[in-house]
Amino acid sequence: MSWETFKTIKIPCLCGNGEIIQEILSDDWNRFEETEPVIKCEKCSKKYKIVSEFHNPKPHHEYTVYYCVDKENGEKTKIDL
Repeated sequence: MSWETFKTIKIPCLCGNGEIIQEILSDDWNRFEETEPVIKCEKCSKKYKIVSEFHNPKPHHEYTVYYCVDKENGEKTKIDL
């Protein structure tokens, strides 16, 4: 049993010169797992960090919301992956 990349999601970073990348992995039993998003931009990776909030509103399905958080002032910007 091994995890393989099922899908790679790429969106522009906040400055627009790089991208934010997240991989969706799957295994032999059709389970799926999301990797933590990575900022592939020198400017944005110095200025922001990515944080996540997990939500599980019963009876609906669980989901994760991701934010770029400014390292200096803590301002959150939601990113749609």
